[in-house]
Amino acid sequence: MSPITVRTYQEKNIPAVQVKQLYDHLGWWPERTLNDIESMLGSSIAVGAWDEDRLVGFARAVSDGLFRAYIEDMSVHEDYRKRGLGREIIDRITAELKNIHVVSLFCESGLVDFYQQTGYKPTRQVVMHKSHEAEDDRRGKER
Repeated sequence: MSPITVRTYQEKNIPAVQVKQLYDHLGWWPERTLNDIESMLGSSIAVGAWDEDRLVGFARAVSDGLFRAYIEDMSVHEDYRKRGLGREIIDRITAELKNIHVVSLFCESGLVDFYQQTGYKPTRQVVMHKSHEAEDDRRGKER
């Protein structure tokens, strides 16, 4: 088995098709197109975990470059879990965000312990979302 390497998008291009394959494997974001993923990669801070040329882990961050950043889409292929790879990805993307005042992430309750081990702390804030897609779908049904 070859060693897994973790690289930023600038160090090693992360092809949109491989991100889409990882999303599909995890059952995430079926509506995301390759063009949308490519656009996202060009405007995000992104880190990929590689088994040779196969993307097996991924995370990205959205940021204003100074005050806030949000880590999104933290993912590890199921075949590569329980090897410390998630920790390596989080450590690497956090290092990329070291000049940002506050770095946040959203996670499922079952992952709180994992993220606490990497230095993140739960807050009392309530996360609210507004999906324009859902609103457009609702409007279509009302017509």
